[in-house]
Amino acid sequence: MIWLNNLDDAKNASLQEHKPILLQFEMDGCGGCKKLNSTTYIDENLKKEMLDWFILLKLDLIRNRQERKELGAYWTPSVYFLDHNGRSFFHFNGYLPALDFRAMLRIGIAETIMPAGKYDEVIRNTEQGLNDLTDSALYPRLLVQIEKARYIMTKDNTLMKQTLSDIKSNFPNSLEAQMYFWE
Repeated sequence: MIWLNNLDDAKNASLQEHKPILLQFEMDGCGGCKKLNSTTYIDENLKKEMLDWFILLKLDLIRNRQERKELGAYWTPSVYFLDHNGRSFFHFNGYLPALDFRAMLRIGIAETIMPAGKYDEVIRNTEQGLNDLTDSALYPRLLVQIEKARYIMTKDNTLMKQTLSDIKSNFPNSLEAQMYFWE
C-alpha cells in the first residue's frame, strides 16, 4: 500500500477521488505501529477496503506538529478519519488486529460520510464483508450503524427495533444492548 505523507496532498487527492482520508499518526519506536504494519495491514481484505474507500496518509506525531495540534493527537498509533477539508469526524488510538480494524474502517467511514447524507453508501460499505466480521467485538455496533443510516433515510424504525431486539438477545453484554432504549 502506498501512503501519502503530506496532508495537503491527501486533501487534494480526497477531493479529486471523492474519498475520505484515513490518517495514521506514527513515530519512531512505536510498537503498535510496527505491529499494524507486520500483522494487520497485510490482510488482503483489509488492504482492498482501505484502498477502495480511502486516501491513505501517514504522519509522524513528532514531526507533524501542526496537524497533531489541530487534531488533538497524542498517541501512536492513532487513526483519524478525515473529510477532504481535513476535518476529523472519528478517531481511535492503539493497535487493532485485522478483523477489528476492518470493523473500525466501517465505523470511521460511516461517521465521516453520514453527515453528508450518504446513507446508501454507509449501508453498502458496512454490509460489504459483514459476515466476515461476526467475531469482532464491534459487530453489534456495525448492525446498529446500518439501521441508523436506514432509519434516517426512510424514517421507518421497524428494522431498527428488530435489530436492537436481536442485539439484546444475541449480544446482551454489548454496549449497544445497553445504549438503545427501543423495545
